[in-house]
Amino acid sequence: MPKSPPARKRAAPLEKYRGKRDFKATQEPAAKRKKESGHSFVVQEHHARSHHFDFRLEMDGVLASWAVPKGVPEDTGSNRLAVHVEDHPVDYGTFEGEIPKGNYGAGKVAIWDSGSWEPLEKNWKRDFAKGKFKFILHGKRLDGPYLLARMKEEPNWLLRKLDPATHPTGTIPGPAKETAAFVAPQLARPVPTVPQGKDWLHEIKYDGYRLIAVRKKGEVRLFTRKQLDWTDRFAALAKKLGKLGGGDFVLDGEAVVLDGKGRTSFGGLQEELKGKGEKIEFIAFDLLNADGKNLRDLPLSLRLEQLKKVVPKEDGPVRRSKVWQGDEGPNLFRQACKLGLEGIISKHSHARYLPESRRDWVKSKCRPRQEFVICGYTPPKNSCPAFGALVLGSYESGKLVPRGKVGTGFNEADRRALLKLMEKRAVSTAPFDAEKGVHWIRPELVAEIEFAEITRDGSIRQGSFISLREDKTAKEVHLDSVDQASIGEEEATVRGIVITHPERVVFPDDGIQKLEVARYHERIAELMLPHIVDRPLALLRAPDGIGGGSFFQKSFKDHVPPKVKTKTLEDGTEVIHIGSEEALISLIQFGVLEIHPWGSSFANINKPDTLIWDLDPDSSVPWPETLGAAFLLRDYLAKHDLESRVKTSGGKGLHVMMHLKRNHDWEIMKPFAKAVAARIAELSPRRFTITASKAKRGGKIYIDWLRNGKGATCVAPWGLRARPGAPVSTPINWKDLGDLDPRGFTMREPFKLPSDWKDITPQSISKALIKEVMDG
Repeated sequence: MPKSPPARKRAAPLEKYRGKRDFKATQEPAAKRKKESGHSFVVQEHHARSHHFDFRLEMDGVLASWAVPKGVPEDTGSNRLAVHVEDHPVDYGTFEGEIPKGNYGAGKVAIWDSGSWEPLEKNWKRDFAKGKFKFILHGKRLDGPYLLARMKEEPNWLLRKLDPATHPTGTIPGPAKETAAFVAPQLARPVPTVPQGKDWLHEIKYDGYRLIAVRKKGEVRLFTRKQLDWTDRFAALAKKLGKLGGGDFVLDGEAVVLDGKGRTSFGGLQEELKGKGEKIEFIAFDLLNADGKNLRDLPLSLRLEQLKKVVPKEDGPVRRSKVWQGDEGPNLFRQACKLGLEGIISKHSHARYLPESRRDWVKSKCRPRQEFVICGYTPPKNSCPAFGALVLGSYESGKLVPRGKVGTGFNEADRRALLKLMEKRAVSTAPFDAEKGVHWIRPELVAEIEFAEITRDGSIRQGSFISLREDKTAKEVHLDSVDQASIGEEEATVRGIVITHPERVVFPDDGIQKLEVARYHERIAELMLPHIVDRPLALLRAPDGIGGGSFFQKSFKDHVPPKVKTKTLEDGTEVIHIGSEEALISLIQFGVLEIHPWGSSFANINKPDTLIWDLDPDSSVPWPETLGAAFLLRDYLAKHDLESRVKTSGGKGLHVMMHLKRNHDWEIMKPFAKAVAARIAELSPRRFTITASKAKRGGKIYIDWLRNGKGATCVAPWGLRARPGAPVSTPINWKDLGDLDPRGFTMREPFKLPSDWKDITPQSISKALIKEVMDG
């Protein structure tokens, strides 16, 4: 933290605070000034004569304070009136409780957020005195740069959140201290179309070795993405990096060699590594640590500002990657392809750096290109030296599967060098069926291959060898989902179900095809099926993709898809249900995108085994408010010894779920669900409502309890949503909810079963508890 300036002059510190309170009648902290000044902040929700929020910044041993009627803004560009009030003691920052009637400020006080703050300018005291003060908050809810600006005269000020991508940064705001060390790199997922919008930044995709450069106490070490120390191999490059100004750092970048046209050449890089490597250059595209401070929690835009200080040039042997803004991405991609480059990388400007994550970085490739495992080779034919073609594979579900052959892209030296490496790894057993005469080898070598597409049987077409990859292990090699879906056939098969028109684009903005949707459901079937098998389903179909319209369907009048079942209930209702993975894929072939199960199963259709509260925020509600509502609901249920789970809605909200023993029918449990929602809404009528009317939900979170009732449905856990981006209603752990990005998860995430959702044990609710909740 920066050193605090000298204390502001006050004739009688906290005199106004002391004069307004009778400390014999209120438990508020005494008017005591702190000798040493810190940088804490607190926001307290105050239910006084008029409901408002008190915003307090620690300065010179007291809390400078403002009353903010509409709350501290959490979105950039929002202006809020902040009325400057008397300073408060620092101890007030931990005060919660009831100020008794008859006292100044009578009403309930609760801490809404707290943390630390840091000025954006060195002369912040001067700026504060002039009435225009920029600072950064680091709280549980509030995070980022803010401005406090005095209006024409006291006590009225303006409070605004600034855009982290554009505000000036005099210091590195708020990062924690951390010794410079290796950080696992963030990864990019493949997408078929370049993302657009002002929040995206774009760079050329370089053809080299991804390296993490660590300088600690003057010594530079270079690591591969799997933390192999390759400093000796890149000794000349390490010396170049050591000449950068400043102190310790951790840089993310690419080691490259440029060809005669200024393009990165992986073949040229490999040749240089055989010698002294003097031509190898380093292109830095991210800064993860600077001067012993962890920068990974800062938005990318701020990290790039700091990167300019460490790597000031965009040319030379150590340079910064050039960045293109927002909607320049598609044109950059077209130019990259025209120049024969591999493609581009796009990154979300507000995103944190998340090691190993593929959420906020995407890659658009001019031609499919990725790694495959060399499993064997065929004998040479005609004048072809050394061998004929490489037999390729990749790992899927822990097993090697065939991906075809590649026989082009080699020169004679490549072939002879490769043959020596392969002969050392000869084995007699085959990992999969193939043509006769193949020389099999241990699956250890990884080759990068460029190809036209993946055929229906999963093999590459028109493949060309690029190079060996020493920075990746064979076990890491899986077929990229987008490449896997790039099939130019009229039909494909998934789990024995024929998928017609696999190339049909279902999500136009994301280029996601029907086959990729089917393979997503194949991948998550084991997770999803326990929540949808043997219960009635409502299905949202979009046969022509989400751009062609959609409709709900609860029964089939004519054609029933293969493996899918129908049932007539006692009241004559016709329902759809499934019992297998094949049936799930069959629904996708039928154009189904969303699957919404009932809250009861055929075991007892009149008695629910799940209850759901859908927290649906108005568009103006800040994301932390939605998180807070979920925690309030969880804690209320826990107070009654009821366990709950949470999942994203696949939209802007959250779903809180309870799994029950089938003890009570819907006539009892539906009113109970409403009563729980009402109890939460009563805690803050300004923030919550249980009224379905859109007109009465403005600025509030609607706690939707109506999803509980016979025939009512809610999207299934891991269920896809028919919305741009292909979001998924994803189960998560309660402990991870606070770190959840409001954009949620898409179908291209690597999903797994969260610990909160393992071994679900249904729970009982007594009639006494139901009555207690209903009575309030």
